[in-house]
Amino acid sequence: MNFSEDFTNKYGKNIEENILLRDFTSIGVGGVADYFYRAQRVEDMVGIVSYLAKEGIPYFVLGGGYNIVVSDLGFPGFVIKNEIKDIVFSQDKAEVIVGSGVEISRLLMDSASRDLGGLEFLFGIPGTIGGAVYGNAGAFGHTIGDFVRSATVLFPGNEEKKTKIVRHTAKWFEFSNRSSKIKSFSQNHPMENKPIILSVRLQLCQSKKEVILRKMQENFKIKRDSQPLDGKSAGCIFKNLGVSKEQSAGFLIDQAGGKRFRVGDAVVSKKHANFILNRNKATAEDIRRLASQIKDLVRAEYRVGLDEEIEYVGKW
Repeated sequence: MNFSEDFTNKYGKNIEENILLRDFTSIGVGGVADYFYRAQRVEDMVGIVSYLAKEGIPYFVLGGGYNIVVSDLGFPGFVIKNEIKDIVFSQDKAEVIVGSGVEISRLLMDSASRDLGGLEFLFGIPGTIGGAVYGNAGAFGHTIGDFVRSATVLFPGNEEKKTKIVRHTAKWFEFSNRSSKIKSFSQNHPMENKPIILSVRLQLCQSKKEVILRKMQENFKIKRDSQPLDGKSAGCIFKNLGVSKEQSAGFLIDQAGGKRFRVGDAVVSKKHANFILNRNKATAEDIRRLASQIKDLVRAEYRVGLDEEIEYVGKW
């Protein structure tokens, strides 16, 4: 792959080659990325994405490595690790502007230290703020989309149009069940470069640090008791069909007998049937085949289709 002299001079020393992606995913699978770059500033992300998009070079922006399964064949192009980690609080307005590469846990703890809460329901959910907004992460009847005021979004250009940066309100994102406008775009247009969240403005609320921390611990205990947090997984595999227990993907899979399923070292969690665990040396293909078998099982038993909450990345 040939790069321009200007691009090489600006980014070349920080570009790594042939990086094994399984080391950057929570479920521990994934082949090699041809090129790997850590974007630590907004201008780094904008610059490298603008170049790659214009040149038609495939790229993928990686957050915390959760909710994805990377192909055993890896990613033929650039993987850009999002490490944009700026945080600016507005104490009077109980707001925060946070870089999309900031870990959820860090934001919650930094907010609590300032007596700012509201996002306690996210405690125990791994990953980055950008990924959380992209997939409208949530728990206990709340989602992060409910707290988004606005977000700055990078729209990659191409040979005909320039890259642009636009600030959108929460309404634009069309938040839905574990999805957003950007995630839907990615699923419906897999061959096109999707918009990238750069930063998010979130509405918090005034509270007391001790109250916030207690709520977070209570939420985490519920998660720990019901989910295999100590296992290697990509998080929930499928979206729930509704809000009731009987409409949850885990309940349907469990009742249909899915907990006995496995493919190689990929197994359905005995603790929560909507989690697939990598017991040791599972491959990405094992995980995808197991997910497909579970979908077939639930469809045959209940005549309903399960949609993946996770995304499959790379060359399949």
